[in-house]
Amino acid sequence: MNLRFSKYFLSGLVAILLSVAATFPMQAADLPRDIAINVMDHLSNSSLNIATASGSVRISSNRESILIEAGQTIQVSIRNGQIEARSGRKVIFGARVELQSDPRTPLMLNFGPESREYAGSLEISQAAGNLKIVNRVPLEDYVASVVGSEYGFNDLEGSKAMAVVARTFALYAIQNGRALYDSERFQVYRGLSHATSIARRAAEETAGQVLEYNNQLIEAVYSASNGGYTASNTSIWRTNQLPYLRARKDPWDTSSPHASWDWTVSKDQLLRVLSTEFGMSVKDVKFGDSGTDGRVKNVELKGSKGSKTITGSAFRAAVSRQFGAKSLRSTYFSSNERRGAFTFSGRGFGHGVGLSQWGAHFMSGDGRSYAQILDFYYSSTSIKRLPSSGGSDQSLIGIPVLSSGSSVSASTSSAALSNISGVKTTPKENISTIFADTSSTESSAAKTNENIWDKPNNADLGSSDKSKKAARKTGW
Repeated sequence: MNLRFSKYFLSGLVAILLSVAATFPMQAADLPRDIAINVMDHLSNSSLNIATASGSVRISSNRESILIEAGQTIQVSIRNGQIEARSGRKVIFGARVELQSDPRTPLMLNFGPESREYAGSLEISQAAGNLKIVNRVPLEDYVASVVGSEYGFNDLEGSKAMAVVARTFALYAIQNGRALYDSERFQVYRGLSHATSIARRAAEETAGQVLEYNNQLIEAVYSASNGGYTASNTSIWRTNQLPYLRARKDPWDTSSPHASWDWTVSKDQLLRVLSTEFGMSVKDVKFGDSGTDGRVKNVELKGSKGSKTITGSAFRAAVSRQFGAKSLRSTYFSSNERRGAFTFSGRGFGHGVGLSQWGAHFMSGDGRSYAQILDFYYSSTSIKRLPSSGGSDQSLIGIPVLSSGSSVSASTSSAALSNISGVKTTPKENISTIFADTSSTESSAAKTNENIWDKPNNADLGSSDKSKKAARKTGW
Protein backbone atom coordinates (compact mmCIF):
# COMPACT_ATOMS: atom_id res chain seq x y z
CA MET A 1 0.00 0.00 0.00
CA ASN A 2 1.67 3.27 -1.12
CA LEU A 3 1.78 6.42 0.98
CA ARG A 4 -0.70 8.37 -1.15
CA PHE A 5 -3.26 5.54 -1.03
CA SER A 6 -2.80 5.19 2.72
CA LYS A 7 -3.40 8.92 3.15
CA TYR A 8 -6.66 8.85 1.20
CA PHE A 9 -7.75 5.61 2.86
CA LEU A 10 -7.24 7.05 6.35
CA SER A 11 -8.97 10.31 5.41
CA GLY A 12 -11.95 8.37 4.11
CA LEU A 13 -12.06 6.19 7.21
CA VAL A 14 -12.06 9.26 9.49
CA ALA A 15 -14.91 10.80 7.48
CA ILE A 16 -16.93 7.59 7.80
CA LEU A 17 -16.35 7.42 11.55
CA LEU A 18 -17.37 11.05 11.98
CA SER A 19 -20.52 10.41 9.97
CA VAL A 20 -21.38 7.41 12.12
CA ALA A 21 -20.77 9.41 15.29
CA ALA A 22 -23.12 12.13 14.07
CA THR A 23 -25.76 9.57 13.18
CA PHE A 24 -25.59 7.82 16.54
CA PRO A 25 -25.31 10.42 19.32
CA MET A 26 -24.49 9.60 22.94
CA GLN A 27 -26.87 6.97 24.21
CA ALA A 28 -28.26 6.23 27.67
CA ALA A 29 -25.66 3.44 27.93
CA ASP A 30 -23.15 6.07 29.05
CA LEU A 31 -25.13 6.73 32.24
CA PRO A 32 -24.22 5.27 35.65
CA ARG A 33 -26.08 2.44 37.36
CA ASP A 34 -25.55 3.93 40.84
CA ILE A 35 -26.70 7.51 41.35
CA ALA A 36 -26.09 10.26 43.90
CA ILE A 37 -28.94 12.16 45.55
CA ASN A 38 -28.72 15.16 47.86
CA VAL A 39 -30.92 14.10 50.76
CA MET A 40 -32.64 16.17 53.45
CA ASP A 41 -31.34 19.26 51.73
CA HIS A 42 -34.43 21.20 52.82
CA LEU A 43 -33.40 20.93 56.50
CA SER A 44 -30.84 23.12 58.26
CA ASN A 45 -28.95 20.95 60.73
CA SER A 46 -25.34 20.81 61.91
CA SER A 47 -25.56 17.36 63.51
CA LEU A 48 -27.26 13.99 63.05
CA ASN A 49 -27.20 10.41 64.30
CA ILE A 50 -26.66 7.34 62.13
CA ALA A 51 -26.95 3.66 63.03
CA THR A 52 -27.72 0.21 61.64
CA ALA A 53 -29.95 -2.43 63.15
CA SER A 54 -27.44 -5.10 62.15
CA GLY A 55 -24.14 -5.08 60.33
CA SER A 56 -21.10 -2.90 60.86
CA VAL A 57 -20.43 0.50 59.35
CA ARG A 58 -17.14 1.57 57.74
CA ILE A 59 -16.43 5.32 58.08
CA SER A 60 -13.73 6.73 55.82
CA SER A 61 -12.08 10.08 55.20
CA ASN A 62 -9.30 10.93 52.77
CA ARG A 63 -6.77 9.99 55.47
CA GLU A 64 -8.11 7.06 57.48
CA SER A 65 -11.05 4.76 58.18
CA ILE A 66 -12.64 3.15 61.23
CA LEU A 67 -15.07 0.27 61.70
CA ILE A 68 -18.14 0.71 63.90
CA GLU A 69 -19.83 -2.43 65.21
CA ALA A 70 -23.50 -3.18 64.59
CA GLY A 71 -26.03 -1.43 66.80
CA GLN A 72 -23.72 1.45 67.71
CA THR A 73 -24.87 5.04 67.17
CA ILE A 74 -22.64 7.37 65.16
CA GLN A 75 -22.82 11.10 65.90
CA VAL A 76 -21.93 13.29 62.93
CA SER A 77 -21.32 17.01 63.41
CA ILE A 78 -19.36 19.99 62.13
CA ARG A 79 -16.24 20.92 64.10
CA ASN A 80 -13.84 23.69 63.04
CA GLY A 81 -15.08 23.50 59.47
CA GLN A 82 -14.50 19.73 59.32
CA ILE A 83 -16.83 16.75 59.62
CA GLU A 84 -16.51 14.78 62.83
CA ALA A 85 -17.94 11.27 63.03
CA ARG A 86 -17.83 9.77 66.53
CA SER A 87 -18.97 6.50 68.09
CA GLY A 88 -17.82 5.95 71.66
CA ARG A 89 -14.05 6.50 71.67
CA LYS A 90 -13.69 6.08 67.93
CA VAL A 91 -13.46 9.41 66.09
CA ILE A 92 -12.67 10.38 62.53
CA PHE A 93 -12.26 13.86 60.96
CA GLY A 94 -12.25 15.05 57.39
CA ALA A 95 -13.58 17.61 54.95
CA ARG A 96 -15.76 14.79 53.71
CA VAL A 97 -16.54 11.42 55.30
CA GLU A 98 -18.22 8.38 53.78
CA LEU A 99 -20.32 5.82 55.64
CA GLN A 100 -20.71 2.39 54.09
CA SER A 101 -22.72 -0.39 55.74
CA ASP A 102 -23.07 -4.06 54.95
CA PRO A 103 -24.85 -4.33 51.55
CA ARG A 104 -27.79 -6.10 53.20
CA THR A 105 -28.15 -3.50 55.94
CA PRO A 106 -29.58 0.01 55.42
CA LEU A 107 -28.19 3.06 57.17
CA MET A 108 -30.72 4.57 59.57
CA LEU A 109 -30.38 8.34 59.60
CA ASN A 110 -31.95 10.46 62.34
CA PHE A 111 -31.96 14.12 61.37
CA GLY A 112 -33.84 16.26 63.87
CA PRO A 113 -37.58 15.75 63.22
CA GLU A 114 -37.06 13.13 60.51
CA SER A 115 -35.75 9.58 60.42
CA ARG A 116 -35.08 7.59 57.26
CA GLU A 117 -33.34 4.44 56.04
CA TYR A 118 -31.02 4.45 53.05
CA ALA A 119 -29.44 1.77 50.91
CA GLY A 120 -25.95 2.33 49.52
CA SER A 121 -23.58 4.80 51.16
CA LEU A 122 -23.71 8.30 52.61
CA GLU A 123 -21.16 11.01 51.84
CA ILE A 124 -21.25 13.88 54.31
CA SER A 125 -19.59 17.28 54.00
CA GLN A 126 -20.51 20.79 55.10
CA ALA A 127 -21.80 23.82 53.25
CA ALA A 128 -22.58 27.19 54.86
CA GLY A 129 -22.49 25.66 58.34
CA ASN A 130 -24.93 22.85 57.56
CA LEU A 131 -24.37 19.17 56.87
CA LYS A 132 -24.58 18.23 53.20
CA ILE A 133 -25.58 14.59 52.72
CA VAL A 134 -25.29 12.68 49.47
CA ASN A 135 -26.75 9.18 49.22
CA ARG A 136 -25.10 6.96 46.61
CA VAL A 137 -27.63 4.26 45.89
CA PRO A 138 -28.32 1.57 43.26
CA LEU A 139 -30.57 3.00 40.58
CA GLU A 140 -33.42 0.53 41.06
CA ASP A 141 -33.54 1.06 44.84
CA TYR A 142 -33.89 4.77 44.10
CA VAL A 143 -36.64 4.17 41.54
CA ALA A 144 -38.62 1.95 43.94
CA SER A 145 -38.51 4.64 46.62
CA VAL A 146 -39.58 7.38 44.21
CA VAL A 147 -42.53 5.32 42.99
CA GLY A 148 -43.65 4.80 46.59
CA SER A 149 -43.00 8.43 47.52
CA GLU A 150 -44.52 10.04 44.43
CA TYR A 151 -47.23 7.67 43.20
CA GLY A 152 -48.30 5.48 46.09
CA PHE A 153 -51.27 3.71 44.47
CA ASN A 154 -51.24 -0.09 44.53
CA ASP A 155 -52.08 -0.72 40.86
CA LEU A 156 -49.17 -2.48 39.19
CA GLU A 157 -49.34 -1.08 35.64
CA GLY A 158 -49.59 2.52 36.82
CA SER A 159 -46.70 1.88 39.23
CA LYS A 160 -44.62 0.39 36.40
CA ALA A 161 -45.33 3.44 34.22
CA MET A 162 -44.26 5.66 37.11
CA ALA A 163 -41.07 3.59 37.55
CA VAL A 164 -40.05 4.12 33.91
CA VAL A 165 -40.85 7.83 34.19
CA ALA A 166 -38.93 8.29 37.46
CA ARG A 167 -35.90 6.44 36.08
CA THR A 168 -35.91 8.45 32.86
CA PHE A 169 -36.41 11.74 34.72
CA ALA A 170 -33.39 11.09 36.95
CA LEU A 171 -31.08 9.80 34.22
CA TYR A 172 -31.96 12.70 31.91
CA ALA A 173 -30.93 15.10 34.68
CA ILE A 174 -27.64 13.26 35.25
CA GLN A 175 -26.91 13.21 31.53
CA ASN A 176 -27.37 16.98 31.47
CA GLY A 177 -25.04 17.63 34.40
CA ARG A 178 -27.67 18.39 37.04
CA ALA A 179 -27.62 17.32 40.67
CA LEU A 180 -30.47 15.25 42.11
CA TYR A 181 -32.42 16.21 45.23
CA ASP A 182 -34.89 14.25 47.34
CA SER A 183 -37.67 16.82 47.63
CA GLU A 184 -40.24 18.46 45.35
CA ARG A 185 -37.48 20.57 43.83
CA PHE A 186 -36.69 17.40 41.86
CA GLN A 187 -38.73 14.26 42.62
CA VAL A 188 -39.49 12.95 46.08
CA TYR A 189 -37.18 10.22 47.42
CA ARG A 190 -37.61 9.16 51.03
CA GLY A 191 -35.38 6.13 51.31
CA LEU A 192 -36.16 2.46 51.73
CA SER A 193 -39.14 2.86 54.03
CA HIS A 194 -41.18 4.26 51.13
CA ALA A 195 -40.18 1.50 48.71
CA THR A 196 -43.43 -0.42 49.10
CA SER A 197 -43.86 -3.97 47.84
CA ILE A 198 -45.77 -2.79 44.75
CA ALA A 199 -43.15 -0.09 44.10
CA ARG A 200 -40.33 -2.64 44.36
CA ARG A 201 -42.11 -4.96 41.99
CA ALA A 202 -42.67 -2.11 39.52
CA ALA A 203 -38.97 -1.22 39.64
CA GLU A 204 -37.89 -4.85 39.24
CA GLU A 205 -40.23 -5.61 36.33
CA THR A 206 -39.13 -2.50 34.42
CA ALA A 207 -35.46 -2.60 35.50
CA GLY A 208 -33.28 -0.52 33.19
CA GLN A 209 -36.17 0.68 31.03
CA VAL A 210 -36.27 4.32 29.93
CA LEU A 211 -38.24 6.48 27.50
CA GLU A 212 -36.46 7.78 24.41
CA TYR A 213 -37.29 9.99 21.47
CA ASN A 214 -34.95 9.83 18.48
CA ASN A 215 -32.57 7.66 20.54
CA GLN A 216 -32.31 10.30 23.26
CA LEU A 217 -33.69 10.27 26.79
CA ILE A 218 -36.79 12.43 27.09
CA GLU A 219 -37.75 15.03 29.70
CA ALA A 220 -40.21 12.79 31.51
CA VAL A 221 -42.07 15.42 33.52
CA TYR A 222 -45.28 14.52 35.34
CA SER A 223 -47.90 15.89 37.73
CA ALA A 224 -50.75 14.71 39.95
CA SER A 225 -53.66 15.57 37.62
CA ASN A 226 -54.16 17.44 34.34
CA GLY A 227 -57.89 18.06 34.71
CA GLY A 228 -58.82 16.20 31.54
CA TYR A 229 -56.40 17.92 29.17
CA THR A 230 -52.62 17.55 29.13
CA ALA A 231 -50.60 20.76 28.96
CA SER A 232 -47.85 21.40 26.47
CA ASN A 233 -44.38 22.24 27.73
CA THR A 234 -44.52 25.48 25.74
CA SER A 235 -47.57 26.88 27.53
CA ILE A 236 -46.16 26.09 30.99
CA TRP A 237 -42.43 26.79 30.63
CA ARG A 238 -42.17 28.81 27.41
CA THR A 239 -39.65 26.32 26.06
CA ASN A 240 -39.53 25.02 22.48
CA GLN A 241 -42.32 22.56 21.77
CA LEU A 242 -41.29 18.96 22.39
CA PRO A 243 -43.17 16.51 20.13
CA TYR A 244 -43.89 14.12 23.01
CA LEU A 245 -45.26 16.78 25.37
CA ARG A 246 -48.17 18.15 23.37
CA ALA A 247 -51.63 19.11 24.57
CA ARG A 248 -54.38 16.53 24.13
CA LYS A 249 -57.63 15.44 25.76
CA ASP A 250 -57.26 12.96 28.61
CA PRO A 251 -60.52 11.07 29.20
CA TRP A 252 -59.07 9.16 32.17
CA ASP A 253 -58.11 12.18 34.26
CA THR A 254 -61.70 13.45 34.21
CA SER A 255 -62.39 10.97 37.03
CA SER A 256 -59.70 12.56 39.19
CA PRO A 257 -60.84 14.27 42.42
CA HIS A 258 -59.19 17.37 40.94
CA ALA A 259 -61.18 17.26 37.70
CA SER A 260 -62.80 20.51 38.86
CA TRP A 261 -62.33 22.80 41.83
CA ASP A 262 -63.11 26.32 43.03
CA TRP A 263 -61.14 28.66 45.24
CA THR A 264 -62.17 32.12 46.45
CA VAL A 265 -59.94 34.82 47.91
CA SER A 266 -60.64 38.45 48.77
CA LYS A 267 -59.24 40.91 46.28
CA ASP A 268 -57.42 42.85 49.00
CA GLN A 269 -55.67 39.72 50.23
CA LEU A 270 -54.65 38.69 46.74
CA LEU A 271 -53.29 42.13 45.86
CA ARG A 272 -51.29 42.30 49.10
CA VAL A 273 -49.72 38.93 48.40
CA LEU A 274 -48.87 39.84 44.81
CA SER A 275 -47.38 43.15 45.95
CA THR A 276 -45.11 41.34 48.39
CA GLU A 277 -44.16 38.58 45.97
CA PHE A 278 -43.35 40.79 43.01
CA GLY A 279 -41.95 43.89 44.72
CA MET A 280 -44.49 46.41 43.51
CA SER A 281 -47.74 48.00 44.63
CA VAL A 282 -50.32 45.90 42.77
CA LYS A 283 -53.67 47.64 42.36
CA ASP A 284 -55.40 45.26 39.97
CA VAL A 285 -54.96 41.99 38.08
CA LYS A 286 -55.84 41.15 34.51
CA PHE A 287 -55.72 37.59 33.22
CA GLY A 288 -54.60 36.95 29.66
CA ASP A 289 -55.94 34.47 27.16
CA SER A 290 -55.66 30.74 27.68
CA GLY A 291 -53.78 28.45 25.32
CA THR A 292 -55.29 25.55 23.41
CA ASP A 293 -54.63 23.40 26.48
CA GLY A 294 -56.73 25.71 28.66
CA ARG A 295 -53.79 27.05 30.68
CA VAL A 296 -53.56 30.76 31.46
CA LYS A 297 -50.45 32.04 29.70
CA ASN A 298 -49.96 35.52 31.13
CA VAL A 299 -51.13 37.63 34.03
CA GLU A 300 -50.83 41.42 34.04
CA LEU A 301 -50.16 43.08 37.38
CA LYS A 302 -51.31 46.69 37.27
CA GLY A 303 -49.42 48.90 39.70
CA SER A 304 -49.41 52.51 40.79
CA LYS A 305 -46.19 53.07 38.86
CA GLY A 306 -46.75 50.88 35.85
CA SER A 307 -47.61 47.30 34.99
CA LYS A 308 -45.73 44.01 34.92
CA THR A 309 -46.61 40.87 32.97
CA ILE A 310 -45.79 37.50 34.50
CA THR A 311 -46.47 33.95 33.37
CA GLY A 312 -49.46 32.02 34.59
CA SER A 313 -47.09 29.58 36.28
CA ALA A 314 -45.31 32.36 38.18
CA PHE A 315 -48.71 33.67 39.32
CA ARG A 316 -49.76 30.24 40.53
CA ALA A 317 -46.46 29.69 42.36
CA ALA A 318 -46.74 33.02 44.19
CA VAL A 319 -50.35 32.38 45.20
CA SER A 320 -49.65 28.81 46.31
CA ARG A 321 -46.68 29.87 48.43
CA GLN A 322 -48.90 32.19 50.42
CA PHE A 323 -52.24 30.34 50.46
CA GLY A 324 -51.14 26.70 50.19
CA ALA A 325 -50.75 24.18 47.40
CA LYS A 326 -54.47 23.45 47.27
CA SER A 327 -55.49 27.04 46.69
CA LEU A 328 -54.70 27.67 43.02
CA ARG A 329 -54.02 24.07 42.04
CA SER A 330 -53.07 24.68 38.42
CA THR A 331 -52.98 27.32 35.69
CA TYR A 332 -55.96 25.60 34.07
CA PHE A 333 -58.53 28.07 35.45
CA SER A 334 -60.97 30.86 34.74
CA SER A 335 -61.57 33.74 37.13
CA ASN A 336 -64.52 35.84 38.19
CA GLU A 337 -64.29 39.05 40.22
CA ARG A 338 -67.37 39.92 42.24
CA ARG A 339 -68.08 41.86 45.43
CA GLY A 340 -64.47 42.37 46.36
CA ALA A 341 -63.38 38.77 45.82
CA PHE A 342 -61.86 36.60 43.10
CA THR A 343 -63.28 33.14 42.49
CA PHE A 344 -61.08 30.77 40.51
CA SER A 345 -62.70 27.78 38.85
CA GLY A 346 -60.12 25.31 37.68
CA ARG A 347 -59.14 21.80 36.71
CA GLY A 348 -56.25 19.55 37.60
CA PHE A 349 -53.51 19.66 40.23
CA GLY A 350 -50.03 20.55 39.02
CA HIS A 351 -48.52 21.75 35.78
CA GLY A 352 -50.31 19.05 33.76
CA VAL A 353 -47.40 18.28 31.41
CA GLY A 354 -46.60 14.64 30.67
CA LEU A 355 -47.94 11.80 32.78
CA SER A 356 -50.91 12.40 35.05
CA GLN A 357 -50.69 10.18 38.13
CA TRP A 358 -54.46 10.05 38.50
CA GLY A 359 -54.87 9.43 34.79
CA ALA A 360 -52.32 6.60 34.89
CA HIS A 361 -54.15 5.16 37.89
CA PHE A 362 -57.47 5.08 36.04
CA MET A 363 -55.88 3.78 32.83
CA SER A 364 -54.44 0.92 34.87
CA GLY A 365 -57.88 0.27 36.34
CA ASP A 366 -59.24 0.18 32.79
CA GLY A 367 -56.88 -2.68 31.96
CA ARG A 368 -54.26 -0.64 30.10
CA SER A 369 -50.65 -1.78 30.28
CA TYR A 370 -47.82 0.43 31.47
CA ALA A 371 -46.60 0.63 27.85
CA GLN A 372 -49.99 1.95 26.75
CA ILE A 373 -50.02 4.46 29.61
CA LEU A 374 -46.59 5.76 28.64
CA ASP A 375 -47.45 5.92 24.96
CA PHE A 376 -50.55 7.96 25.72
CA TYR A 377 -48.76 10.56 27.85
CA TYR A 378 -45.49 10.66 25.87
CA SER A 379 -46.57 10.08 22.28
CA SER A 380 -43.99 9.11 19.65
CA THR A 381 -41.54 7.83 22.28
CA SER A 382 -40.26 4.28 22.69
CA ILE A 383 -39.32 2.18 25.69
CA LYS A 384 -35.69 1.05 25.60
CA ARG A 385 -33.65 -0.95 28.06
CA LEU A 386 -30.25 0.31 29.18
CA PRO A 387 -27.58 -2.04 27.80
CA SER A 388 -25.86 -2.05 31.18
CA SER A 389 -28.93 -3.68 32.73
CA GLY A 390 -28.08 -6.93 31.02
CA GLY A 391 -30.99 -6.80 28.59
CA SER A 392 -31.45 -5.83 24.97
CA ASP A 393 -31.28 -2.22 23.83
CA GLN A 394 -34.05 -2.86 21.36
CA SER A 395 -37.55 -1.42 21.71
CA LEU A 396 -39.73 -3.42 24.06
CA ILE A 397 -42.95 -2.38 22.33
CA GLY A 398 -43.58 -4.49 19.29
CA ILE A 399 -47.29 -3.91 18.87
CA PRO A 400 -49.35 -0.81 18.04
CA VAL A 401 -50.59 0.94 21.16
CA LEU A 402 -52.21 4.26 21.94
CA SER A 403 -50.11 6.43 19.65
CA SER A 404 -50.74 10.13 19.21
CA GLY A 405 -52.96 9.47 16.22
CA SER A 406 -55.03 6.77 17.86
CA SER A 407 -58.68 7.15 18.69
CA VAL A 408 -58.93 6.65 22.44
CA SER A 409 -61.70 6.69 24.95
CA ALA A 410 -61.99 5.82 28.60
CA SER A 411 -64.20 2.99 29.75
CA THR A 412 -67.59 4.06 30.94
CA SER A 413 -66.79 2.29 34.19
CA SER A 414 -63.79 4.53 34.90
CA ALA A 415 -65.67 6.78 37.27
CA ALA A 416 -66.36 3.80 39.51
CA LEU A 417 -62.67 3.03 39.86
CA SER A 418 -61.92 5.78 42.36
CA ASN A 419 -61.38 3.29 45.14
CA ILE A 420 -59.42 0.57 43.33
CA SER A 421 -56.37 1.38 45.46
CA GLY A 422 -58.19 2.14 48.69
CA VAL A 423 -56.71 5.65 48.83
CA LYS A 424 -58.04 9.04 47.85
CA THR A 425 -54.87 10.99 47.11
CA THR A 426 -51.41 10.47 45.71
CA PRO A 427 -48.44 11.18 48.01
CA LYS A 428 -47.59 14.14 45.80
CA GLU A 429 -50.81 15.89 46.77
CA ASN A 430 -50.03 15.54 50.48
CA ILE A 431 -46.50 16.97 50.40
CA SER A 432 -46.66 20.19 52.40
CA THR A 433 -43.26 21.44 51.26
CA ILE A 434 -44.29 21.85 47.64
CA PHE A 435 -43.22 25.48 47.61
CA ALA A 436 -41.57 25.71 51.03
CA ASP A 437 -38.14 24.34 50.18
CA THR A 438 -37.13 27.05 47.74
CA SER A 439 -34.11 29.16 48.60
CA SER A 440 -34.14 32.94 48.72
CA THR A 441 -32.51 32.95 45.31
CA GLU A 442 -35.29 30.79 43.93
CA SER A 443 -37.97 32.95 45.54
CA SER A 444 -36.57 36.06 43.92
CA ALA A 445 -36.94 34.41 40.52
CA ALA A 446 -40.71 34.47 40.93
CA LYS A 447 -40.57 38.25 41.08
CA THR A 448 -39.62 38.47 37.43
CA ASN A 449 -41.73 37.62 34.42
CA GLU A 450 -40.04 34.20 34.32
CA ASN A 451 -41.66 31.01 35.49
CA ILE A 452 -40.42 30.17 38.98
CA TRP A 453 -39.61 26.64 37.83
CA ASP A 454 -37.89 27.69 34.62
CA LYS A 455 -34.69 29.00 36.20
CA PRO A 456 -31.16 27.59 36.29
CA ASN A 457 -30.24 25.31 39.16
CA ASN A 458 -27.07 27.00 40.39
CA ALA A 459 -26.70 24.80 43.44
CA ASP A 460 -25.50 21.72 41.57
CA LEU A 461 -22.38 20.14 43.02
CA GLY A 462 -19.57 20.24 40.53
CA SER A 463 -21.86 21.38 37.76
CA SER A 464 -20.43 22.95 34.66
CA ASP A 465 -21.41 26.28 33.16
CA LYS A 466 -23.51 24.34 30.68
CA SER A 467 -25.52 22.65 33.41
CA LYS A 468 -26.14 25.96 35.16
CA LYS A 469 -27.93 27.22 32.09
CA ALA A 470 -30.31 24.26 31.97
CA ALA A 471 -33.90 25.02 32.89
CA ARG A 472 -35.20 23.19 35.94
CA LYS A 473 -38.80 22.05 35.48
CA THR A 474 -39.51 20.59 38.89
CA GLY A 475 -42.47 22.57 40.18
CA TRP A 476 -45.75 20.82 39.69
